[in-house]
Amino acid sequence: MPACHPFVRRAAVLTGLLALLQPSLACPPPGLAPWSTLTIAAALARVSDCHPDVRAARAALVAAQADTRTARQRPNPSLTITAGNLGSGGLGAGTLWAKTFDHQLRLDQLVERGGKPGLRRAAADALQDAAAADVGEAQRQARLALSRGWFDLRAAAARREQLAASVALNAESMRLLAQRVKAGDAAPLDATRFALDDSRAQADLAQADADRRSLALQLALALGGGAADAADLATAVAAAPPYTPATAEAEAKAEPAPDRRADIVAALARVRAAEFARDLAASLATRDISVGMQLDHWPNSAASPAGTGNTVSLSVNFPLLSRHAYQGEAARAQADLATAQEALRRARETALGDLARSQALALAASERQRLVVEQLEPAAERVASGAELAWRHGASSALELLESRRSLRAVRIERVNADAEAAKAQAEIVAARSSFDGLIAP
Repeated sequence: MPACHPFVRRAAVLTGLLALLQPSLACPPPGLAPWSTLTIAAALARVSDCHPDVRAARAALVAAQADTRTARQRPNPSLTITAGNLGSGGLGAGTLWAKTFDHQLRLDQLVERGGKPGLRRAAADALQDAAAADVGEAQRQARLALSRGWFDLRAAAARREQLAASVALNAESMRLLAQRVKAGDAAPLDATRFALDDSRAQADLAQADADRRSLALQLALALGGGAADAADLATAVAAAPPYTPATAEAEAKAEPAPDRRADIVAALARVRAAEFARDLAASLATRDISVGMQLDHWPNSAASPAGTGNTVSLSVNFPLLSRHAYQGEAARAQADLATAQEALRRARETALGDLARSQALALAASERQRLVVEQLEPAAERVASGAELAWRHGASSALELLESRRSLRAVRIERVNADAEAAKAQAEIVAARSSFDGLIAP
């Protein structure tokens, strides 16, 4: 179900005009399989066509290709047609060419010097490369965001399952407790405590439902779907097995190559474009000339005995750099180059920082997951199991039972959160190490 992003709407006309250059930017449907069976691998593949940020970057690439096409165009010649010496003695007989007035045909052509055409093409090509790398960066960011959203939605579904199980357990306990209160084996206050805990669990379950719906809607919109697809997508995410990208282990072990990341490739291309723009600004001091050829035709006839016949003249026009030599343009281009170089430096620092941060997050998430799985969860299950057994035999109070259940519920939810954080940390490492392998066509 296609998403109609505003950038895509505005780019539709341009895409049609550039049909020879690029295919359509339309977001395809999810295919024969319904949303309820969508896998994370299929979702990640769908990002390239359907995520709003990627679609906007593709539209910008189409525009950059149009700018490149414009930069390759040479100045058009201009033709001037003039009728002069239109006196009151009449124009005479015959064709228009034979009329007795001065016919002037002039052809002018601008000749660019100083290497301006080549520099302009090179700058446009570099900006097109930057726009293509921007598509790669948008895909990298979108895939990371989708992975985060997928694991968050999966965790929300698991939390809801834990809370639903707790609500069901409370309902069974309240039924048994009611029988014990009726038989005089339990105090009515215990029933009140169970009712309060059940109300708290019901409220938590309602919040978990809301979180699950919200996350499912966000994920569906990122995949080009809508509100109608959110419920099926939530079902697919909850039912999907744990997923780790096939390249995750290799990515984690590979040596980082920050200069191959898409955002740095784009920044490098913009530095090249700024360098060409600086040279282009400097070349403005090399005068362009305009060459002209003019044909004057003034027929000689009885009505115009002073006619001179045909006269051909040549002219060369060039500017006088008497007031300025484009120093302002040169200074601005130099400042733009410095800005591009600073953006490149920041991009490299960001890439190295992303890698260090993702490694730290992965280490912390792995340790948290280990502690929960190996220590917290087994201990909480033992305590809860003992409390359940003791309560059923009348050897413990309702407060002790409820406290053990709350602790177990909190630990199980902590396990869900720890699993989600570990999966997202792995996705962060993959995204931080990802390389841009070439130009991306829309």
